[in-house]
Amino acid sequence: MEILHTNDLKVQTINSNLGIAILNLDPNRNIDHQTAREIEILINRYHLVLMKSDTPIKKETQVDLTKRLGEPWRYDYVPGQYRDYPEIFKVTNQKGDGFANAGQAWHSDGSIYNKRMHLSIFSIDKIPVDGASTYFSNLNYAYDRLPENIKQKLLTLEGNFGKMYRPHPVVWKHPITQMDLLHISEGFKDGFIDTSSGHALSFDESQEIHKLLNDHMWEENTYYEHKWKLGDLVIADNYAVAHFAKPNYSNTLRVLHRTATKGEKRAKHS
Repeated sequence: MEILHTNDLKVQTINSNLGIAILNLDPNRNIDHQTAREIEILINRYHLVLMKSDTPIKKETQVDLTKRLGEPWRYDYVPGQYRDYPEIFKVTNQKGDGFANAGQAWHSDGSIYNKRMHLSIFSIDKIPVDGASTYFSNLNYAYDRLPENIKQKLLTLEGNFGKMYRPHPVVWKHPITQMDLLHISEGFKDGFIDTSSGHALSFDESQEIHKLLNDHMWEENTYYEHKWKLGDLVIADNYAVAHFAKPNYSNTLRVLHRTATKGEKRAKHS
């Protein structure tokens, strides 16, 4: 992997199409304003940023970094969450101890909302005996790899999340970089609408698109598997990156902490 330098940061590319690891920054220390701006530049360029500490990530440190990178999302308290940290979304593999088994499909966080999340910041608090992994994939690269006829078909489609939410374009533009992005979500359970005709696709047609896109995301050498270790902190650009939580099959506890920043309204591809 290539070693690069950006001002005070020493970084290493993770793979050929997604991600950078910062080698000389401990995420458990207080990160100042200037360093946070450098991290933002890396996020816009590489869309996934990895940092490592020798000790587990402190809740207050993760929340502080989130505030330096944007306006944080705050969550209403539900049993199993942290009353003192409404910015932290606690995900576990056991019911009654946070949100259980969330994210086990390709998605970007907050994609059901019209004004979506920009950054997701992840750390691991407890790792089960069979390990914990999250897969990440570059949505610009995913779109570019599609055959041209499929691209043209997707340009006119919107996906339905249900009656509570507005339909969302399947292809849209990154509001910062203007890259073309594929929007994939298992939340499109109500199928797709062809905006060129105004008609909803049939159940079979919608299922065919779901399968095509899901299979496309799992093509060899197109995603990065992050195998979690205590002290890891990962920042994902939700505009440009989808992720998938690998299921765990042991009875030992897995706890992931996610914070997020508020983002921009989703715009259609033009």
